[in-house]
Amino acid sequence: MVSLTEIKKKIILLGDGAVGKTSLIRRFVVDKFNDNYLQTVGFKITSKDLQITADKKVYYLKLNIWDILGQKGYIELHKSSLPGTAGVFLVADITRKDTLQSIEDYWIPNVQNIVGPVPFVILANKSDLVEDAEFDEEELRQFAHKYEVSFYLTSAKTGENVKNAFQTLGENILESKELEPPKPAKMEVIEGEESKIAKLIDKIIVDFCKEYGRSADAMPVLRRQFELAKLDLNRPNPETIRKAIERLASVEIGFKNRDTVEANRLKRLKWVKEFELS
Repeated sequence: MVSLTEIKKKIILLGDGAVGKTSLIRRFVVDKFNDNYLQTVGFKITSKDLQITADKKVYYLKLNIWDILGQKGYIELHKSSLPGTAGVFLVADITRKDTLQSIEDYWIPNVQNIVGPVPFVILANKSDLVEDAEFDEEELRQFAHKYEVSFYLTSAKTGENVKNAFQTLGENILESKELEPPKPAKMEVIEGEESKIAKLIDKIIVDFCKEYGRSADAMPVLRRQFELAKLDLNRPNPETIRKAIERLASVEIGFKNRDTVEANRLKRLKWVKEFELS
């Protein structure tokens, strides 16, 4: 007799900005694609169930899929978002070889330092843009072989290998020795050469989340206020950061007393000033 087991697991997609993490999730969850690039602010969480049969058991694996801001430098955000992760997709863009190198230099060390050894699968996305590719399947195979992990050439646009990749990661999670989320390892992050302005925005995001009370609820608010302030995380500048700080203060007045709101506003504006003087 086949038994049924339901398990909830958190997985994350990591990789440099614009590699297609959000599009891959959208393709997997709702089987749709949008050409418009929408940068993730903070993180977004969506859910999807997988059915996996193993050892005469049918597992209903309920995936909480975290799409996390991909730019390097958002150290505190990554440290607060990664613990509890059971599996990871590390995503590169086949048209940008540097994004593959970033997986080795930045993302793998960060994952291992924060959550310890968890199953991960490497994805080279945008396989539909084969004429613009800067590395091929054989090079990806050799890269993945170093870590003894699965890999896929994927396309969020066509759907190529997207379901297969999620199925494989789900199976790898079930095959791992621990079904409980791994305990965090050393709370250290490999920083690399991130920009100071990214660290500034990182502090503001984490500080607002702390004041709001629950990061998952705070992120949609942050996204909206950054959008209204016209803060582009690809090309941020102190002026738009200040506008975002003012907008966040206008939100906080709804759940904090005025003295606390003003103290938070001045603290964040001081961080901007310190950045300009550094």
